[in-house]
Amino acid sequence: MVRGDSRPAGNLPAELTSLVGRRAEAAEVRRLWSGSRLVTLTGPGGVGKTRLALQVGRTARGAFPDGVWLVALDEVTQPDLLASTVASALGEPGLAGTCNATVAGYIGAQHMLLILDNCEHVINSCAKLITELLVRCPNLRVLATSREALRIEGEALYAVPPLSLPGPGQQVAPGEAARFDAVELFLERALALNPRFTFSAADEQCVIALCERLDGLPLAIELAAAGTRLLPLGALADWAKAPPSEQMFGGRTAPSRHQTLRATMEYSYRLCSPHAQTLWARFSVFRGGADLDAVEAVCGGDVLPPQQVRPALVELIDKSVVVFDGSSYRMLETIRQFGLERLRAAGEEDVIRRAHRDQVAALAVEVEGGWFGPDQQALLRRVRTDQANLRAALEFCLTERSEAGAGLRMASALWAFWLGCGVPGEGRRWLDRLLGADDRPTRERVTALWVNGCLTAMDGDIPAGLALFEQCQRLAARFQDQAGLAHALSQQGLAKLYAGRSEDAITDLEEAVRRERGLGQPNPYLAEALVDLGVALCYRDRLDRAVEVLQEARLLCSAHREQWLQSWALVFLGLAALIDERVPEAVALIKDALRRKRTLEDGMGMAHAVEILAWAALADHDEERAARLLAASEVLSRPVGPHLYGHHRLLQWRDRYLQQARDILGPRAFEEAAQFGRHLASDDVIAYALGEKPAPASAAVEPSANLPLTPREHEIAHLVAVGRTNKDIAAELVISRRTAEAHVQNILTKLGFSSRTEIAALFSAMSKASP
Repeated sequence: MVRGDSRPAGNLPAELTSLVGRRAEAAEVRRLWSGSRLVTLTGPGGVGKTRLALQVGRTARGAFPDGVWLVALDEVTQPDLLASTVASALGEPGLAGTCNATVAGYIGAQHMLLILDNCEHVINSCAKLITELLVRCPNLRVLATSREALRIEGEALYAVPPLSLPGPGQQVAPGEAARFDAVELFLERALALNPRFTFSAADEQCVIALCERLDGLPLAIELAAAGTRLLPLGALADWAKAPPSEQMFGGRTAPSRHQTLRATMEYSYRLCSPHAQTLWARFSVFRGGADLDAVEAVCGGDVLPPQQVRPALVELIDKSVVVFDGSSYRMLETIRQFGLERLRAAGEEDVIRRAHRDQVAALAVEVEGGWFGPDQQALLRRVRTDQANLRAALEFCLTERSEAGAGLRMASALWAFWLGCGVPGEGRRWLDRLLGADDRPTRERVTALWVNGCLTAMDGDIPAGLALFEQCQRLAARFQDQAGLAHALSQQGLAKLYAGRSEDAITDLEEAVRRERGLGQPNPYLAEALVDLGVALCYRDRLDRAVEVLQEARLLCSAHREQWLQSWALVFLGLAALIDERVPEAVALIKDALRRKRTLEDGMGMAHAVEILAWAALADHDEERAARLLAASEVLSRPVGPHLYGHHRLLQWRDRYLQQARDILGPRAFEEAAQFGRHLASDDVIAYALGEKPAPASAAVEPSANLPLTPREHEIAHLVAVGRTNKDIAAELVISRRTAEAHVQNILTKLGFSSRTEIAALFSAMSKASP
């Protein structure tokens, strides 16, 4: 049938508020149309599926002479009313005997786009209708929104992401927050709803934190923006931490399911089967995600039989409640908080949190048994990946005194993680709290005391660390715990070395090595005591004995295919060779160590290795390279703590080498070389230090060199200049493609350019003009 001229070409509603961002998303949806006549937008409630679908429909109207038609299905409660609802949306409510075939016959060969919005609660009927329409209507295209896929032939899926936010650890320069879509949406809506709303650079971090807490969900952000009429920003940020049930700033004219976050979550929850509802609640104990084994171990049992966990998980993924990223399953925080409320209402919180704690504790035991061996790197990476769940498990252990012992065992077993991954301060804080929660004398307290002493000393409080070692040795003697005594003495020696008492350290460490040998083999703690003793001997210029001890540690580590301690042994074997003026051997040893430390992501260790390679460069008369590496090594230390912390002798040597390089090069040349090193990215520092490639040209152009760009923008501008696409930049810097696009657009605006080639030309000219 042919549309009459009197009927309008479509029924899309007027746009009452502007759509923030979503340019890249809309372009991707249009690209998917090139290969499929059906595209389904999926995602959790409030992520903006409807707004994106409408935006795509509005921009595509020119391609559909017979109209773009919106069919809102949110009020359809009976599946058999679906066809008549479509007919009514098309302006033909009186189609006789309305059924799927009737609607298909009406559309016929018309060039039309049909937007079916909110299909999830009538998903099966929608699938049947769309299948028949696509078969019988050759010029029809369908854009569907749903919390789960339709699962019909030819369907192309697009998971609508939350709005862009800064990446983890990303620094946002003052005045730059609004370039992230989540912040821009909040500000635009707040200003529209509240004429008295004011916003300054000082408020930016508060708004960023608020949007992060709301997962970048447009619905949640709009609700929060409405709250500016009632609350100041600081109080609004506190409101965002409240459970979804207390977040009540919805508009009266919004669909009922969107008026509050509570209603949004309730709506999704009602669509789930009983097993999926139970899994939603139980899954909420996980933070940061979980793998399949963890989900099955923690969530199965009782009303959710183990064999039903996987089907229920698939259902939650289909309904956009859970997201699978290829390795782990996770929930957005707003969804997780709703599930936690359900868990508490069911009276299962303690039981499921205890199961979760036991699952994390099993990983801690695995790390304790395997850190000295070939699985070290994989185990530490697993803990790093699962750190949010580790924190949740330790929090549970602090809920009552009877759980503190399990927490002590867990936190102590992970000592290699706290140290090897550069987070001794966090380990110390957990052990401080757990030791205070239960002060009964136990064997597990012996281990916790020496581990906490080590972490405390590494965290900068050496007197407190030494006090903990004394407590440990008294308690270990009471229980005749020979291993505890040996380990405490070893760590006490290291703390004394950090305090600058190297002779006292050697005395303690020699005794610790003797005791560790007496515990039998294999004993991984012997290798650690040997490395620490070797370091202390180096500092006292007892090089022959230092090399002997470090070589023993190295061979012991190599026999067990351990990497972390072995890399430290190599660093100080290299230092010993450098002191002994065997420069080529020193460089080879330290480069070997640096390669291992790069694999381990040991930031502190990499900084030490690069530092000593700088000294070797100076000994080899390459003063410019030395100055570059001296500056770069200090930058590498910043994320993990003070440079060369605790190594007083190394700091003395560093001062001497700095002065020597400055005297030879002269102040200006030295500063130019140092600036070169300071502005290298971390990966480029390591590659340059290893001689894998020359320092990138971008290092020759300082971020401050007359360009109105932030350091991050400067980094991205360089990547543009060398031909990287937005997709390449996103992958290289581990940011979203949308964020990369926003950065590039901001750079073009600041520089007054209209094309990427102009950026490339600028950087080429600047590189040629640089010293």
